[in-house]
Amino acid sequence: MKNKQNLTSVFSLFSTGVTIITNGTSKKKYFGCTVNSFTSLSLDPPQFLFCLGTENENLKSFKIKSPVNVNILSKSQENLSNKFAGDLLNRWNGVSFSIAKNKVPFFRNSLGLIESYVEKKVKSGDHTIIICRITNFEIFKHKKPLIYFKSKYRSI
Repeated sequence: MKNKQNLTSVFSLFSTGVTIITNGTSKKKYFGCTVNSFTSLSLDPPQFLFCLGTENENLKSFKIKSPVNVNILSKSQENLSNKFAGDLLNRWNGVSFSIAKNKVPFFRNSLGLIESYVEKKVKSGDHTIIICRITNFEIFKHKKPLIYFKSKYRSI
């Protein structure tokens, strides 16, 4: 097979929406990370999945039955996306957020919110697939979505 960089270049041709996945129900344990490996999985039962690299220090915080939120980002949230893709220590500093019914942080300026809990984790290659069961969802804004294509932010 060709090298990983060539494979990454091919993967970058697939346009994706951008999300921030959040978990943690106490301020000291809040976690959030920018994820574009999010996809719907099933309507019955209502499920989605996302993937995290096995080297991600916070992978262990996604325990079975633990609550998880998906924030679907708008074009205006590009800076927030960058912040949650960067330094783990400063992600929550100066960020405005609310607490959802499941007691997990979420961002009101997002396009929408999906509340859920971790149902299953599957290790595959250098990533873990996290399958979540949806418990609640909301549509907040009708704005332009934040899109990722060819390793750059875009919008439609």
